[in-house]
Formats: sequence, structure tokens, C-alpha cells
Amino acid sequence: SSKPIVSNLNFVGGQTVPNRVEVKLGTGGQIDIFNAAGSVQVIADVNGWFTDGSSPTASGGMVTGLTPARILDTRNGTGGFHAPVGPGAKIYPQVATNGGVPAMSYAIPPRAVVLNVTVTNTTAPSDLRIFPSDVNPPNASDLNFVAGQTVPNLVVVKLGPDGYIGIYNAGGSTDVIVDVLGWYN
Repeated sequence: SSKPIVSNLNFVGGQTVPNRVEVKLGTGGQIDIFNAAGSVQVIADVNGWFTDGSSPTASGGMVTGLTPARILDTRNGTGGFHAPVGPGAKIYPQVATNGGVPAMSYAIPPRAVVLNVTVTNTTAPSDLRIFPSDVNPPNASDLNFVAGQTVPNLVVVKLGPDGYIGIYNAGGSTDVIVDVLGWYN
């Protein structure tokens, strides 16, 4: 299709900026990436896909939207973590049973969640990676930031079988805030 007039990501020179983008695939399963000015390095990580329901072999579930609820805030201990996440550190907050997300034992258990994740009080350039609790942190980042920045981003992440997610901070220290917006069955 033709290039839209809206942008998915806005930045100035020297910035590293992440964003979650959901885009319909074109002919042959391809997408186009357009940069309006200057030159830029682009990293595209695929985190999942949606079906239009026309394939009888496609699997997946429905999303249940929630009133946004804060389930983690390391500034005040919400979610059980009372300190910034340090360099190379991982934390594992419980998502199932919090903020309206059902328990893993629910008749139709949650498989993934839609989150707004924010970093603040950052002390160094770093990235944050969000992942299911039963795997190692991926190389793909969900948020990129420098010292003194507050950066939010939409994150869709599969839950571990225990209903937890992992959060990994590569460098410096940062407070992390997580608001749950919905869940997939």
C-alpha cells in the first residue's frame, strides 16, 4: 500500500528510541521502513504476529482490555521491589493475579499481557528487556535510554508458566514502573 502520512517513531539526531509497531504485512510478507530526513540505523525485532482468522490452522487467542493498573513501581515498592534495578540485574514481577489479569489456573488462562513500561531516575545509558520468566533475557530491547531520561513504551510479552515476567537492565540503575493494560488468552 502507499506510504501513510503518520509516523511510528519520532527522534532527533543522536537519539536511540524504541517503539512497538503493529503493521499489516504486504505482498510476500514484507514491510517498508521509510526515513523522512537524514540517515538512521534501524533495528526491527519481531515479537509475534496476528491472524485475521481466515486460516483454520492459525492458533491464538483474544485480548481482554483492562482499566490500566499499576503492578510494579520500584520507587515505592509496588509489586514487591523496593529499589532501582541495577546494572546487569533481573527482577521477576508477578503479573497473573495482579491488575485484573487472571490466575494461571483460570479456565482460560492468560498467555501474554499488554503493558506500559516506564524507566525513570536513570543513571547511565542502557536498555531494558522484558521477557517470559522461564527464558533468558533476549538481545532485543524494549526501552533504550540515557542518564536522566524518563522513557515509556508499550510492551506485549508472553507470560512464563508461573504467571511472571522477567525484566533485565543492561547498565546503570533505573526505577521501573509497569502498568498492565490487557491480557491475551
